[in-house]
Amino acid sequence: MLINIKYLVITVISIFLALGIGILIGIQVDSQKIIFEQQEITVQKMEDKFDELNRINLDLQNEIKQLSTSNELNKTYIENIFPDYIRNKLSDLHVVTIETTDDYTYTDMRQALKMAGADVTSVTIISEKLLYISDEDKNQLIEYFGISENIVPVILKKIAETAAGKDNADDIAFLIEKGIIYVSGDLQNPADYIVMAGGSHTQDNKHEVIDIPLVREMKKLSLPVVGVEITDVENSYIDIYKKEKLSTIDNVDTIIGQTSLVLVMTGKEGHYGVKKSANSLMPFLSKEEKAGEG
Repeated sequence: MLINIKYLVITVISIFLALGIGILIGIQVDSQKIIFEQQEITVQKMEDKFDELNRINLDLQNEIKQLSTSNELNKTYIENIFPDYIRNKLSDLHVVTIETTDDYTYTDMRQALKMAGADVTSVTIISEKLLYISDEDKNQLIEYFGISENIVPVILKKIAETAAGKDNADDIAFLIEKGIIYVSGDLQNPADYIVMAGGSHTQDNKHEVIDIPLVREMKKLSLPVVGVEITDVENSYIDIYKKEKLSTIDNVDTIIGQTSLVLVMTGKEGHYGVKKSANSLMPFLSKEEKAGEG
């Protein structure tokens, strides 16, 4: 009797184990089916999303192509009308451009001023040479100018006086000989306008030693000054020029910036360009001026 009960218990346990294993296998099969179905749905959604992104990408590529074509047409149009628009706006003006940086060049700006009718003289201050004068050159400069003080302010004052029309031809020739400045054009005639072109590759104090003192020397001589730089300078001088109460253009390497420069020199003072320091992109013409242009 006891043996029969033992076998009965084992049999019942076996039956329940078999049922449990069967249920577990069934659940796993159903789970795998559900997982597979979910995977199929996910893959389909990803394929649909990928197709949608492809369509968006193609649309964007077409839009970029259209914008590029439109931009090229606008650029061609601006380039064609630019010379006519600025022609003779600066006739009979003697403009002296003073580049206080060795890091950037302003050839296009000078060409635009010439297109506007200005007589342009370029003065480039070799800042590295000026700030780090060798002892030999320093002694020669001190002896030449007959001073025993800091030579930099004396040099800047000579440049300002020459731009104002004072006869410092020998002094300027000496500075050129020493490689401190480079001059292209005629400095015999006084400047009607000064264009200060700055900016640098690195954070430095060149503006404190050169730009600010030079601007103040120009102002003492009642010379009108505008401060400019190109669009992609790494260390901007525009805020420095603004503190000295100059009109500024921060994108003078572009046709828009060059137009702004010409307009500023005809009386449209302000701060123009594409950076945060600018108040607007360029000077706006009044209705009367627009009618006159027409």
